[in-house]
Amino acid sequence: MEILYKDDYLVAIYKPAGVPALPERSGPKGDDALAWIRQHVHPQAHLLHRLDKPTSGILLASWDKKTFDAVFAQFANHQVEKKYWAIVEGQAEFDQAELNVPISPEKRRADPFTGKPALTIAHTLERFRKHTLVLCIPITGRPHQVRIHLAYYQHPIVNDALYQGQPLYLSAFHPRYKPDPRYPEKPLHPPDVIFLHAGYLRFLHPAAGKPLTLEAAAPPHFQIALRQLRKYGSR
Repeated sequence: MEILYKDDYLVAIYKPAGVPALPERSGPKGDDALAWIRQHVHPQAHLLHRLDKPTSGILLASWDKKTFDAVFAQFANHQVEKKYWAIVEGQAEFDQAELNVPISPEKRRADPFTGKPALTIAHTLERFRKHTLVLCIPITGRPHQVRIHLAYYQHPIVNDALYQGQPLYLSAFHPRYKPDPRYPEKPLHPPDVIFLHAGYLRFLHPAAGKPLTLEAAAPPHFQIALRQLRKYGSR
């Protein structure tokens, strides 16, 4: 974990992929992001939003009730600008596309008939032979929203096994890859991550009375995969 911003009212940290935002029922205690914030920043901090365990990015927390209520209301009213970067399977042709299939929050899946409204704006940034770098702006905030929407539109996030995303192997896109039978090929990433990064937040800081913009660079496994795709997976 890393502190990206801190003042007397709130803190923004970088949460690595593979780290839970909150304590897990079956996991060890004290290894989640909230526990880290309470130990290193403020013992009475509470998270203002969440990130899925395999997702990396910016997490906000506050220990000041007035600040917490004001920022939480911005999240609830869809007034916080959020940007996610994802590497997905296939050649996604999104041009400010509106991914708007309803989602069942309880079942964590798309449900066009009885699900709750959900909207994600998606934009293609780079296309490779078999993968695409996509910018996603979630307008609503359903659980797993970006993951579900991309998978529903046939472009699951790389290594997101919950939604049929496959691991990323060099052999999958390197046209001259030669396997070595002595050493089984390993994925280009750790096993407990997906290629989804919440790297941008912008909201009105209630105490300062002006917008606060927060940014975080993508993690190493994300950047390494992009370098390999640009080198060997370009069209």
